[in-house]
Amino acid sequence: MLNFPHLTRLAEVLLIFAVGFLLLTIWVGYLDTERFSIAAQISAHIGLILAATLVKVAYVLRCIGRHGQQLEV
Repeated sequence: MLNFPHLTRLAEVLLIFAVGFLLLTIWVGYLDTERFSIAAQISAHIGLILAATLVKVAYVLRCIGRHGQQLEV
């Protein structure tokens, strides 16, 4: 059986990590480009796609966890 409170907490931690990663990739790839090499900027652009995907997955997991606890989503 799925442990919904644990899933919700895990998803919330994952959301915090993903948003931090998203902000970091925006900073490196768009805001402070002169400080970073072209390879770092390319990595940041690729990381931005991955971070956005991670935010979406974490949000869906959080919704599943809260729904399983019969809480407002």
